Amino acid sequence: MSAKPEEKMKGRSAEIMTTKQLADYLQMSQITICRLAREKKLPGLKIGKEWRFPKELIDRFIASGSNFDEVFEGLEASGGDRG
Repeated sequence: MSAKPEEKMKGRSAEIMTTKQLADYLQMSQITICRLAREKKLPGLKIGKEWRFPKELIDRFIASGSNFDEVFEGLEASGGDRG
């Protein structure tokens, strides 16, 4: 039996971070997070007026020593898209 869509999504919301959640996680201000995302210095996605950040990409970004291109090379190699 296949899981319902809402069951598949359960627990996934923690994988996508808001600006506030990322600011808390990185111990930075929300303004700085938005500026870095706008300057493409942080991997994120703008949906309307709001930014969202996949936690996995943020963690890879940190592990790579903040090498944005290296993060996206891994994403593209796994079948993802840079945008």
